[in-house]
Amino acid sequence: MVGGGEFEVGEVPFNPDGWGPPDSSNLNLNLPVNVPFAPFSRSDKLGRIADWTRTNYNNPNQNRSKNPSDSVFDFSNDDSFPSSGAADDDSSFRLVDGKPPPKPKFGPKWRFQQQRQLPQRRDEEVEAKKREAEKERARRDRHYNNNRSNANNFMRREPLKSSVDIQPEWNMLDQIPFSTFSKLSFSVPEPEDLLLCGALEFYDRSFDRITPKNERRLERFKNRNFFKVTTTDDPVIRRLASEDKATVFATDTILSTLMCAPRSVYSWDIVVQRVGNKLFFDKRDGSQLDLLSVHETSQEPLPEAKDDINSSYSLGVEAAYINQNFSQQVLIRDGKKVAFDEPNPFASEGEEVASVAYRYRRWKLDNDMYLVARCEVQSVVEINNQRSFLTLNALNEFDSKYSGVDWRQKLETQRGAVLATELKNNANKMAKWTAQALLASADMMKLGYVSRVHPRDHFNHVILAVVGYKPREFASQINLNTSNMWGIVKSIVDLCMKLNEGKYVLVKDPSKPQVRIYEVPADAFENDYVEEPLPEDEQVQPPTEDAEGAEPNAATDDVEEKEVVAQA
Repeated sequence: MVGGGEFEVGEVPFNPDGWGPPDSSNLNLNLPVNVPFAPFSRSDKLGRIADWTRTNYNNPNQNRSKNPSDSVFDFSNDDSFPSSGAADDDSSFRLVDGKPPPKPKFGPKWRFQQQRQLPQRRDEEVEAKKREAEKERARRDRHYNNNRSNANNFMRREPLKSSVDIQPEWNMLDQIPFSTFSKLSFSVPEPEDLLLCGALEFYDRSFDRITPKNERRLERFKNRNFFKVTTTDDPVIRRLASEDKATVFATDTILSTLMCAPRSVYSWDIVVQRVGNKLFFDKRDGSQLDLLSVHETSQEPLPEAKDDINSSYSLGVEAAYINQNFSQQVLIRDGKKVAFDEPNPFASEGEEVASVAYRYRRWKLDNDMYLVARCEVQSVVEINNQRSFLTLNALNEFDSKYSGVDWRQKLETQRGAVLATELKNNANKMAKWTAQALLASADMMKLGYVSRVHPRDHFNHVILAVVGYKPREFASQINLNTSNMWGIVKSIVDLCMKLNEGKYVLVKDPSKPQVRIYEVPADAFENDYVEEPLPEDEQVQPPTEDAEGAEPNAATDDVEEKEVVAQA
């Protein structure tokens, strides 16, 4: 009883035949009329239950005998509801897959491939597109963060070492950023040859036909001596200086280092001596200039451990060893030589020396200023009864995972791609080789492609190919400007000529693109000179062990490689 009224439950039919409601045919239920059962497909979106806007007059053919009040429930003529016979037809029934499309296994091309998808409702399609957009945005963010992380790791790697220890008593006079070098330009007239020394063997042109399929083993020349003599120790340059033939004296190695300084990454140093009105550019004994840089301008860092066979120092020793042997193997060793005015000035009588000729050349820098440099060529070839000078250098592959290009697979079909990769990873070294060929007026520079027999074997190598280039054309290909090269030399010479008499050193900063000039004691870098490095809190740049006093590593245990850094 609620509120004094009675609650009627209503009639509950009884089923005498079993469980559940009885058969509807036996029931006398008072149901509304003209409310048909409206079946619909499960994939259709429900529109409405009752349409109160409809009238009997919307359809003139409609039976007017029906009760108008029941017409709002009449959907018999509405196309939204199929016939009742379709209620039992499950062929149109489909599940809506709400899961995102599967992630592709290979490559990014899946974004452009049209995949078959089951029909979806419009709102679910919009949601699926939003989910895909979110995933794509997350993927781009993840890729961007990974790139930044790799860049940060590269920037945070072990700082490069200075090529020489900066001493407390050294006085820094100036520092020159490399950005100022790019604007310099100076033209010099053609040089004149003052003297030619040494003897050259002829180049074996059969090496031009070497391919990776018929590679040749790199031989070792233990009995031939190579010389890396600095400027002031050269007896010919001393004689020319005493005869007052020039004001500035250097070697092609030192000049090419200055000319290509903006491309350098590793630290290097050059000793400058001002004696009277003359200027001498020297290198230290055991200097990094005696070695060859490998992978210097690459973004892929090399192992930091000095005893690792793939460290920068070990690879430098290995590259110098390869270049010396390569320059002698590609010659015709039949005893025929082209001799010049004087014999090799550094060889003893009866000593077997490598095939090399020294061209002492003079350039005019100003009205009363001349520069004399010792330039080297390694071979000669005779074409159409004309002799041409050659320079011989070798690129070395140590591990393809660092360069990303396998020479044995790419040299025959994609030699340009191999050269482009080497120009990217060794831009400074190849520019210096080109500058030395231009200084010596070589007619051709031969580049050999030498690879390790096995990536972990740094003693045995094979020659895969030899390619020749004209120096001027190659210089233009690698964007090496001759006027800019001489502009850099002229500016440094002018700067050093303003200094007082004494000894100075040019040091390339190991971590910044700039070069510093230090005034050093007169006995610096002599055998009896004891170096005392700066305290850690006063150092201008990170110090390192002098290459002259460095401990031998795994790459220099072999006798031949030890001799590379002990020449002269």
